[in-house]
Amino acid sequence: MMDNLKPDTIMFLLKFIQNNPRYINDFKTGNLYFTPLRQFIDLEKSQNNCKTGDKYEGTIHENINNLKNLTIAGYKVNIHDVLNMSLDATIPDYMLDNYGICSFFAVRFKNIEKTDDGFNTYKINGRTLNDLKMTEDGNRILFGVNNVRGLFKESVNHKIKGGPVQYYDPNDINAYQIDDNAKMFYKLKRYEFQHEFRLIKDISDGNKLLHFNSIENFGFDATDIVFNG
Repeated sequence: MMDNLKPDTIMFLLKFIQNNPRYINDFKTGNLYFTPLRQFIDLEKSQNNCKTGDKYEGTIHENINNLKNLTIAGYKVNIHDVLNMSLDATIPDYMLDNYGICSFFAVRFKNIEKTDDGFNTYKINGRTLNDLKMTEDGNRILFGVNNVRGLFKESVNHKIKGGPVQYYDPNDINAYQIDDNAKMFYKLKRYEFQHEFRLIKDISDGNKLLHFNSIENFGFDATDIVFNG
């Protein structure tokens, strides 16, 4: 039955939670925290944190290649004097503070492999496990959610956006063809080790917590299972 699944089917979600009793209790009781988009921008810009931070959060960064001509303020620029050029299509500034994200590491069917124990047991493959370790940022504990379908359904009921992040090549994208809501689900290809599935919530009312029964009832400590199982 497992062998009939599509490669991109999400099997379960993982999330590193800061090793703080309050944050751990929040997760175990099904309360997810949504962090403003701007905070991730600041993490990379001010702390050079590229594990969690991303200075292009909410922005599509497109490199302009094969430039044939360039005119600025009526002045024609010699393109041979232009070493490189890019454009950034960014969501409105207010969205960076008024929308928060809650991120997970998505383990898909293509990311697991059968063990040789003869009991039809699966484990995360080595490459994906290395990617997961790259996302660990500070003193954190790994938790998992195996009721992915329930989480998706609750997201719809809560009327919040959710889905996998699309990782793109800045040399092969048209920034202005992507609308503002979709921009929040795009990240540069250099971040694809994050295997990110994210939920996005309007936090303009100041409420950054949201309860999910699928987390409270089906969340689990995944450290031993993933790293020692």
